[in-house]
Amino acid sequence: MRTGPDVKQDGGDAGANRRAYLLALVVTLAIALAAVWVFDRASRGVSLYMLGNFVGPTAHSLMQGKGLVVCSVGLGTVGNPICFHAGRMPVASAVVALGWRLLGDRYLAVGFFKALLMLAPLEAAIWLVCRRLPATRRAMSVGLLVLPFLLTPFLADVVNLQVEEGYSYSLLALAAALVLFRGREPLRWGRALGFAGATAGLYLAKSSMAPAAAVLAVAFLWPYRRQTRMVAGTLALLLLAPLGWGMWQQHAAGRFTFGTSVDGVNLHKGNEEGFLSHYPPLPGETLDRYDPAMNQGLHFNDEWSFNDYHQRAAVRFMREHPGATAEGDWRKLEVVLFSVRKLGSKPQRGALEVLETAGVVVFRVVFLVAGGLALWLVFGGQGGSLRYAAGAYLALVAAVALPYVVGFAYTRHISVLLYPAVLFLCRSLMSQPGNERRAKEST
Repeated sequence: MRTGPDVKQDGGDAGANRRAYLLALVVTLAIALAAVWVFDRASRGVSLYMLGNFVGPTAHSLMQGKGLVVCSVGLGTVGNPICFHAGRMPVASAVVALGWRLLGDRYLAVGFFKALLMLAPLEAAIWLVCRRLPATRRAMSVGLLVLPFLLTPFLADVVNLQVEEGYSYSLLALAAALVLFRGREPLRWGRALGFAGATAGLYLAKSSMAPAAAVLAVAFLWPYRRQTRMVAGTLALLLLAPLGWGMWQQHAAGRFTFGTSVDGVNLHKGNEEGFLSHYPPLPGETLDRYDPAMNQGLHFNDEWSFNDYHQRAAVRFMREHPGATAEGDWRKLEVVLFSVRKLGSKPQRGALEVLETAGVVVFRVVFLVAGGLALWLVFGGQGGSLRYAAGAYLALVAAVALPYVVGFAYTRHISVLLYPAVLFLCRSLMSQPGNERRAKEST
């Protein structure tokens, strides 16, 4: 398989590219900070402790030096509170705890802090694109890079404090950019460290990102495989995150695991008897409302008995009901690939509802155009050096989508793929067929 030079070492005029980057930087930061003000100021008087998905309580626990501990009936165990020591991946709680420590229990201030901190990897990804823009595609590429900031599904990730996608979106973008915009130069430690940090952070933000992290690692390292020492060193860095997290879980919760103690119930939610009757959920609803029914009549002594019961129940359902499982998987796949409905969070009203619907539609157009182009380059066209980038992009989409097809999918789960789609389209715009024909670097 030919990988070819990803992009020319120096694309276009360097000064014009720097100006293009500064324009993109100013515009994206201005829009992002304005969005935080618009969407988070209504919560100015709310304590950070009240953040959902266990983010608030675990952030508070971290500040007290007690780890990621939360005792709750919030997963439907009515009358049976369970203390979770291993219920969350650490990034969201750690970022909120840091903002809380620096700025106090001030929702809006921490919202600005989180947005700026998590935009840093994304702005680095934008720089990787802008530094090699060809003059003839500069305006179109910058427009693509700014486009997600005009869409509410993406802005929701930028401003949200309590969902993992609000932390993983930018780390995924940086790791994808380091794969797609490789250049001809050999792998050096700066690039290796940047990739390892982004990929480790992606995994530590959400356990379902583990397949995506694995695909990114293979796609990043494969073109450099002849640099044995660099590849081995980068792999060692990448393995620090899962091994370190497993040891943390062993110490904090008594089990060496690469995930969390709520992975079982999340799997069960998407693979249980009533799933087909209430999925996709109605606008403004989630599957959480059905948690008490899944736990009715049961008692759990700790988080691992809770996790293991639900994991076994899900596997048993899939084995005993293959038809219902297949139909459920198809519905989830439709949500992942095609749905233009906002699912899994409260709906907006008035002008915001129009903006929200338009944002989801534009997201789908970008996502499907990028996917269609990648499929054509891999299977139908003369992709040249772009074929490798297209294959890597398709593998990434599949890896991100897979856990949600197995479990369950909301709009926000898939919104993290918007920026990788934009990056792939920018990479495609930089393709120069004449250069591809002359490319000598192959595998």
